[in-house]
Amino acid sequence: MPRALRATVRIVRAALPPALRRRLQAAVPVTVALAALVFAGGGAIAGCAKPPARRAAVAAMAEPIRLGPEGSQPVVFQKTLFRIPAGTPFSVTRMRGRIVGEDNWGTSAQESGAFNVTATDELEGLGYDVRDASDAVFTPNATLEARYQMAAIIHGLDLEYEVKTPASVSTTKFEQISSRATMDVEFQIFDSLDRKMVAKTRVIGRGEAAGRKGQPMPPAFLAAFRTALADPAFVAPLRKNAPHAANASFEDVLLSIRRCPERDLSLPRDLPRAQDAVVVVVVGSASGTGTIVSDDGYMLTAAHVVGDERKATLRFKSGLELPAEVVRVDPGRDAALLKAPGRGHACLRTDETTVRVGTEIWAIGNPIAEELARSVTRGVASGNRTIRGLAYLQTDAAVNPGNSGGPLLDAEGELRGIVVHKVSNEAIEGLGFAVPVGDAENALGLRWTEPVPPRPESTPATRTRNRPN
Repeated sequence: MPRALRATVRIVRAALPPALRRRLQAAVPVTVALAALVFAGGGAIAGCAKPPARRAAVAAMAEPIRLGPEGSQPVVFQKTLFRIPAGTPFSVTRMRGRIVGEDNWGTSAQESGAFNVTATDELEGLGYDVRDASDAVFTPNATLEARYQMAAIIHGLDLEYEVKTPASVSTTKFEQISSRATMDVEFQIFDSLDRKMVAKTRVIGRGEAAGRKGQPMPPAFLAAFRTALADPAFVAPLRKNAPHAANASFEDVLLSIRRCPERDLSLPRDLPRAQDAVVVVVVGSASGTGTIVSDDGYMLTAAHVVGDERKATLRFKSGLELPAEVVRVDPGRDAALLKAPGRGHACLRTDETTVRVGTEIWAIGNPIAEELARSVTRGVASGNRTIRGLAYLQTDAAVNPGNSGGPLLDAEGELRGIVVHKVSNEAIEGLGFAVPVGDAENALGLRWTEPVPPRPESTPATRTRNRPN
């Protein structure tokens, strides 16, 4: 393959997701070099290849919104997903005005981090509070620090690469390579506290590049991103003073709940008694864990376990199933209060004091499947953390998805935290996080009343002594 053509192949390969790049690994004869170039990925423009089936309206070019001194909420740009239907024509290569190769998209979904730095640099330049690890050697978990996560989905891609003839027959170098790209991009913003998408927009971006090493996709992506950031409605949730549903407060409407009576527990000896107060919370086809904190049926769990539902089913250790009403939810603090009917429920007391680092901790929950309900793991309190301005209790006790909403207990069997999430990948172990129970109680507007101790049974002597004259 001529040196210039190899350079062209490298140009196109660098612009595509890794899976498509690997399709250029094998050597090919010069006679089919251009076909191989296009097979690996190039591009299409209007009239040269069939455009994507769904096209977004082209937004008028506008300046992206620059944030003032108030700044933004912490944000991280997470990833870009190519979601182009398999078989969609997307690439064209031309020489002397003649089409010398075309290609269809091979894989319907491809994830890429190629534009993370482009997006991050743009956000920083506009005054956003960006938590970034895209160009760091040691990468902290930016997702934990940023309330808002941004991502892009590329629904359509048209690329055109034009190859011109050499200036002289004595050289194999091309005189010029020009390229153009058109992207149909959907940008999304996800609120990781409220656990929901808060904004999205779909725009078109176009970019051009000249020269042998020109790359049209980054400028096309940047043009689309700038168009999205020019939309006041899209940017609104990121402003530091933006209103959020999680700001709703129960402070003015306190709810009095009778505290669980003293139980005199000591773990691990009394773990079976502690398990009596831990329930499986079933909402639709999903399930989590909850803790009964009052003998008249009040239960604490995580807000993301119940979502927007107002009803749930509680499954007790005894096999009993009871309907429960969702009484209060604070998505921002990821806490929820439910109420089951009846009295005399097994329950656990809460301790709102700060847990000392190194304190032995037990987690009880339903990891993976309900068949493993009330599994117990043990660890320590690894730290008291502040993430996105909110307090969390960190533990190395093993927690899994079904533990969500379940308890972290101390050695006295008292509830110290509500499990909400964990961080896990191939290089990370033992990073579980819980909402301190005192924070959950404050967010939900709970006020404890102490149970009235039972009156001692009177004797004939006391009855006589108390008899009025």
